[in-house]
Amino acid sequence: MHTILPILNRRTLLRTSGALALAAGAATVSTILPGLAGGTAAEASPATPAVGVYPFMIGAFQTYSVSDGGGPAPNFPVYPVFTGPAAPKEEVEALPESHFLPRDLARGDINNLPIDTGKNRVPFDTGAAGLMGPLGGHLPSRLAAAGLDPSTIDTVVLSHGHFDHIGGILSAEGKLNYPNATCVMAEDEWAFWAADDVEAKLVAAGVPDGLRSVLLPAARANLAAIKDKITLVKAGVDVVPGVSTVATHGHTPGHVAFRVSSGDLELTNIVDVVHDYVTGMAHPEWTPTADQDPGQAAATRAKLLDQSATDRTLTMAYHFPFPGLGHVARKHSAYEWVPAPWVW
Repeated sequence: MHTILPILNRRTLLRTSGALALAAGAATVSTILPGLAGGTAAEASPATPAVGVYPFMIGAFQTYSVSDGGGPAPNFPVYPVFTGPAAPKEEVEALPESHFLPRDLARGDINNLPIDTGKNRVPFDTGAAGLMGPLGGHLPSRLAAAGLDPSTIDTVVLSHGHFDHIGGILSAEGKLNYPNATCVMAEDEWAFWAADDVEAKLVAAGVPDGLRSVLLPAARANLAAIKDKITLVKAGVDVVPGVSTVATHGHTPGHVAFRVSSGDLELTNIVDVVHDYVTGMAHPEWTPTADQDPGQAAATRAKLLDQSATDRTLTMAYHFPFPGLGHVARKHSAYEWVPAPWVW
């Protein structure tokens, strides 16, 4: 078994007068069987490894990165999907190339963060189901492989109403994948998607036709299915003990990120504040076409990245290469993504 020291962040630094720390996590592809990672000075996670599942600890919380799917996404070129059309195309394409990536082909990774606090079993978002073809839809089976039977999930926390985050509420047969769970969403996000004029608002925000044609039916079907199971919250509140929401509006009107805290350890799940780990870090001012309020999204991105870099907090991102765990580091006038090392 491995021994891992606590992660260093500003709160831990103040409490421990500069104690050293190493982050638990990994950066590899989902086709490799993940090892076990510890998040405290105690033993590493006892969870059984499974394909597409990376178990680790946040304090006393058994935590996982679970891949709903991922791989090259032909319909999502880096320019303009992840940068917006105003970004200089040649510079956009040069950045991935400098990181040994295709100039015009992004990845479509979907990383879920289920946690078992000992009292609650909570996944953050539900994946894309079949809405991204073979790229998504693996979350329920991989949760079960990790020992988290979907029927034992008691709380499903939803960051926002986009199809790759709520598409897995329902199975292909139209049944609830998490039949015994209460669902939680920010009240302003729910109000946006439940409004009668939501399509007009998406048009006014400049959301492309192709994206709207997927967003609207997914939101109507999946959110309608949980209307009697939904709990609406304000940003900044605890969803369950140790899990709180963070207002990160801009990508959608009520988009939230999450903080998971146990003992001296903390993880920030930034969800869709940053989509691409190369261009989004190097140029947080470049705005993906899916950001409904580009100005607010860019300001949110800059603020959260600055905070993550300052606090040195372990970070998880929904669309970064699996398992999406690492740290945000400052580089020149912007940032770079530093994947957390794999712990076998």
